[in-house]
Amino acid sequence: MKRRRNRKIVITSVIAAIMSVVFIVCTFMQLAYVVADNIECWRPSYAKIDNLSEILDKAELTENDYQTLYEQTGLTQIGVDRMLQHGQTGKDKIKALQTQYFAEHTVLNEQFAPFTCTDYIDEFIVHCYLEEGDILVTSSTHFSGSRIGHAGLVTSAAYYGNEKILQSNAYGVPSSLGDIRDFNNRVNFMILRPKADAETKKQVVQYALQNLVGLKYDIAVGVLSNKNKISKTHCSHLVWYAYKQFGIDLDSNGGLVVTPKNLANSPNVEIVQIFGFDPDKRWK
Repeated sequence: MKRRRNRKIVITSVIAAIMSVVFIVCTFMQLAYVVADNIECWRPSYAKIDNLSEILDKAELTENDYQTLYEQTGLTQIGVDRMLQHGQTGKDKIKALQTQYFAEHTVLNEQFAPFTCTDYIDEFIVHCYLEEGDILVTSSTHFSGSRIGHAGLVTSAAYYGNEKILQSNAYGVPSSLGDIRDFNNRVNFMILRPKADAETKKQVVQYALQNLVGLKYDIAVGVLSNKNKISKTHCSHLVWYAYKQFGIDLDSNGGLVVTPKNLANSPNVEIVQIFGFDPDKRWK
């Protein structure tokens, strides 16, 4: 009888200890989640130029002009040149973007899983004209206190505002085509251009559409499975894998797991547009 009693005491103690550990871990994760929710949409603290037309209407822009436009809009020279290829329409979009770039935006938090949330703002941001093979990244999604972010591959750029972007979003959702609105109302985003010729990027897109649509989501790819295999995937792994098939490695640190932050810091990409991130710090 005494042994049974002692056994019950031990079992009860073990269960209590496990429950205490689970409670402590959940409490810590919830606190970290709340802290991560305090993200702000970065905006400039310096002065907004009243009339960008003085720069945009020039026959040829100088290095200083491009730097000024970057500071005023988040568009790099690549992004500015893409906009200006569309004449007055592009200029008008640059001016509209400047207004949004300096505005204060309300951040909205949307929880979609335990300890997991995506941070949005109160409007859609004017985006640069996209090209096939471009990459979009954002740090807006966080799990507890970790900013895991999100990424996508531009597979069609035929119509402004309706561009198709291949993404792998969440468990139970196979990789599929979305559009720019999955990114340009996030608390921040970057448009990246891989350092590859147009033909290679076209082949990457064709490969992705033929082989990477409809795959199951798995955040643990690279940890519990080989990241060089593609039976399952997640957002940044999908983008990395597509380019890796053509000899272009976009993983900035070469670790087991490819993250959106790795893509953003890859030496093999160039920034086209940055919004909501401090352009001096980017996503480091």
